[in-house]
Amino acid sequence: MIDDIFVIDATVHPYNLSDANLMRGEDGQPTIPAYFLREMLWALHWRWAEPAAKLPREVFVTDWQAETLAWTMFGESHTDLAVNHRLRIDSVFNDGLCSHEKNLELAQRWPQRFINYAGVNPTVPVAEAIADLRRQVEEIPGTIGVKVYPNAGSPDNTWQMDSPEWEPFFALLPELGIKVVALHKVVANGMVPLKPFGIDDLEVVAVRHPELMFEIVHAGLPPFVEEVSMALMRLPNVFANLEITSALLQSGMGYIEDAVAQFIALGSPWKVIYSTGAMHFHPEPIVRAFANLTFSDRVLERYGIEQITKADKKLIMGENYARMIGLDIEKAKAAIAGDEFATAVEDNGVGEPWSFWRKNDPVWDGVQG
Repeated sequence: MIDDIFVIDATVHPYNLSDANLMRGEDGQPTIPAYFLREMLWALHWRWAEPAAKLPREVFVTDWQAETLAWTMFGESHTDLAVNHRLRIDSVFNDGLCSHEKNLELAQRWPQRFINYAGVNPTVPVAEAIADLRRQVEEIPGTIGVKVYPNAGSPDNTWQMDSPEWEPFFALLPELGIKVVALHKVVANGMVPLKPFGIDDLEVVAVRHPELMFEIVHAGLPPFVEEVSMALMRLPNVFANLEITSALLQSGMGYIEDAVAQFIALGSPWKVIYSTGAMHFHPEPIVRAFANLTFSDRVLERYGIEQITKADKKLIMGENYARMIGLDIEKAKAAIAGDEFATAVEDNGVGEPWSFWRKNDPVWDGVQG
């Protein structure tokens, strides 16, 4: 917790950005989409991470471990719970970028700390995707959400989620206990067309399925801010997930302050969900920045809103997500009290950024600074 705010990070994932995980062509070299997407992820980190929390490139382009994610989130930040997303960029990364095995490890070792989303590749036949989802949910009981991309990283193979052939997939989700669909939108995955990352198809499915909740992941980044704002205003089961947006907000990019203010003005603080995308960015600078957020006078006047309050921040940083999935925050507090992370923080304080990773992973050997 920070400033008496219970913090739920709605999107985290231990990437596998190692050379071995890049999809390769017939010549044995990484494909252009694979190489370019990894470089884009690196550039985002290097440009927007706080200086004290930047990773060396030789560490960034490795296979990040589940235990490192756990200690980074709960031993080195004021985060209380986190939602791990199984990723399925299958045309680019051999394990999709964040594997089912890591999701399983997090669920089994720290069920009191992690909420788990399955991941589905929507570019395969729908029957195959349904069978895959069933297997994941069977192995990780209590899986509450599913993460989906507009494509699998390929520039010529995209997916419209409102296609009639996929209706059985969405109709099945409540039967499997899935309450939330997290859609990677807005940010194109490297060298792929931007159009599929718009939200038109999401809106159609949200209207069809009021029993499901929908997160627009990466809400707040250009060029779809107005479209997302209108969706928040019109559709009660659609929420703005601030992954990456929060890192840019923390870095002082004024455009992002405008976007978050617009979401609040049109959708209300009840429709915005905090997340960091850790470990793409270290969570602690972002937690602190959001807890201390104030809007400039220019933004308050432009959007006709009152200054953001502590009550608003409690909603955005934890209560909205808890309400969306039916989580009892008081029970969650009791479940994490006295666990290994709470004990470590109580005894030694919040750790320095990347201190667990640096101490426990040989990929840091020889790294200076």
